[in-house]
Amino acid sequence: MIDQVFVVGTGRCGSTLISNILRLHPRIASISEFFSFITDLGCQVSTAFPSHEVDGVWLWRLISTAWPRQNLMIRHDVAMDEVLYPFQGGGAHRFDRNSGVPAISQVTLPHLSGEPDALLDELEPLVCALPNGTPGTLFAQLFELLAVRQGSDVWVERSGGSLRIAHRLIEHFPRARFVHIVRDGRDVALSMSKHHGFKMVLICFQLLETLGVDPFVSMERRWEEDMSDDLASLLPETFSREAFLDFSTPPPLCGHYWSGEILEGLSTLDSLPKDRLLTLRYEDFLTDPAQTISRLIRYILPADPGDEAAFVRRASSLLRAPSTRWIHSEEKARLQLEDACQPGFSSLSARGLQW
Repeated sequence: MIDQVFVVGTGRCGSTLISNILRLHPRIASISEFFSFITDLGCQVSTAFPSHEVDGVWLWRLISTAWPRQNLMIRHDVAMDEVLYPFQGGGAHRFDRNSGVPAISQVTLPHLSGEPDALLDELEPLVCALPNGTPGTLFAQLFELLAVRQGSDVWVERSGGSLRIAHRLIEHFPRARFVHIVRDGRDVALSMSKHHGFKMVLICFQLLETLGVDPFVSMERRWEEDMSDDLASLLPETFSREAFLDFSTPPPLCGHYWSGEILEGLSTLDSLPKDRLLTLRYEDFLTDPAQTISRLIRYILPADPGDEAAFVRRASSLLRAPSTRWIHSEEKARLQLEDACQPGFSSLSARGLQW
């Protein structure tokens, strides 16, 4: 039976690094950003986890749809750096800015294969033939298909910001183990404030609050006149790249978001037995890479991690110091970040994690 592992975190916490590290190991199927993209940046989580049974056709529709938010970003040249599919066009690949890119093709498939279009075609009949079951059962079967294809002993799914759905993952994958990656909330907040994905999510929240409906689902615009010109220029039908780039995402706001995610996420992860949870600090990958990477790989492959020394050497080559740090901000900004992140730090400190 193939082992199941999830990497969870708040986003901008180093989880992408873990995906890239695990991708190097021949016995691990590294499944990257699956839940982020099938939920259209987390804006349709309930659609991906219905309470009723589903079938393979449902799953195929979910993963092969070009969802609106992420493809709006692609179309207007503000896609996240995480997107790996070569959508720029030129005829070599099936999808481009105008056609839209399926959810599973944006990151998950190109992370696994140099030929994501061929892999998509290979998966369609296999996925559509899956029998009825819970969403978690079908997701697990899809991940197992990908793992078996690679000859892997374990699959590891990692999506940015997945700490917010940890309770769903625990419910739907009762035998899965978890890695929780944690980073200094002040640096997380600063990184979030510059990240296009988090900016898009915040914009969607503001549009929903103002209109009373999700503008990516409904064309109801009864309250459009109440919107500022800047916000109106971020509606799907009037989207402006310049307005998007100018939209402010204050770091203290992101710090409050980080604290909220940490408080709720830790409460959820507390329900796991100790042998089903490994918590790692992002900073330890930078200061003590050999020890931290060894802890990770021994947890993922507890029976036999393989040639650990060689793997650690390869994985260490991926490490890079972050380009910006909160400590380099001006004093007022530092104080605001510290205040916003304090609840999260207190919760982490109560569990033995210090910064």
